[in-house]
Amino acid sequence: MKASRHEGIKASKYKSIKVSLYQTIKTTNNMTTIKSETIKIRVDSQTLSEIQSRADRYTNGNLSAFVRCATLQYNEKQVAERENPQMIASLNSALKLIGRIGTNSNQVIRHINEQQKMFPLSLRASDLLPFSQFHNDWTTVQDMLKYLSNLITNAR
Repeated sequence: MKASRHEGIKASKYKSIKVSLYQTIKTTNNMTTIKSETIKIRVDSQTLSEIQSRADRYTNGNLSAFVRCATLQYNEKQVAERENPQMIASLNSALKLIGRIGTNSNQVIRHINEQQKMFPLSLRASDLLPFSQFHNDWTTVQDMLKYLSNLITNAR
């Protein structure tokens, strides 16, 4: 009985050393608030292992910091339950079209600049013709973005 009592005293002594060391570290790190409140929750072993693995990944194993961050950073907006393939396809198409317009514009501008180096006063209306053709592509992009905007606002 004395041995177990001695072990209990020994354990409580280590706990107080650990707590005082923790408080010393926290005060030296310019943290003025000492966290003295404790919250207990019950979870099954699978949930505990998942929480602990995420705490290891995001907060270097500090479970308290992970739970504080998870609860205080929660913004209460519902995340989409599933992906919207129609929205993703439209967005990809719009991005590809914007990229193609940019590439074509750069090629036309480069051609005009090279021509201007050789013949400084030779800018013709036909040199600017491709830009009027890009107008149709920009109208298509604008329609796609309006469609995506409607999808997003109606999904809320």
